[in-house]
Amino acid sequence: IKEGEVLVSNHPQMAGGSHLPDITVITPVFFRGSIIFFVASRGHHSDIGGISPGSMPPHSTRIEDEGAAIVAFKLVRKGEFQEEGITDILMAPGKIPGNSGTRNLSDNLSDLKAQVAANQSGIQLLRQLVEEYGLETVRAYMVFIQSNAEVAVRSLLKEYASKHGNSARAVDYMDDGTPVSLRVELDPSTGSA
Repeated sequence: IKEGEVLVSNHPQMAGGSHLPDITVITPVFFRGSIIFFVASRGHHSDIGGISPGSMPPHSTRIEDEGAAIVAFKLVRKGEFQEEGITDILMAPGKIPGNSGTRNLSDNLSDLKAQVAANQSGIQLLRQLVEEYGLETVRAYMVFIQSNAEVAVRSLLKEYASKHGNSARAVDYMDDGTPVSLRVELDPSTGSA
């Protein structure tokens, strides 16, 4: 990937997405010719095709029924927004019998362009931080933030385990009444789950 290029992805099984309407736009941050960070923005798109408008239709039997699935696509190539390519991807579910391509293409394109712009703002701010404080200091604070988040979550899980035991359970129900059960085992000494 080169400076000025942008990737897009939404596939929950192959690319770390949450569900198909949550489309992630990813842009590398270059500094002195090398990638130093990535910035990303995830936007929920109201429709990306599939068997019904919206997201996660209860009668879908395969991921394609939920809309356009993007493992990775270069949304911006050589500084140019790839409108034709992303349009083809967003309309592709309509090639499957019973499915439709996106029903809001102009909204999708506008939202994707806004996500690209948001990433550019993030890049500018990161570059300003690097210029002002130096790359090693900014990298160190990125690690500090991640470490602090880990400590906070582990502390929360330890506290939960001390009050409620080493196991947490929850049940929710699908539209057809099918139960979805979750059980999380907690290690009260480490805060691991």
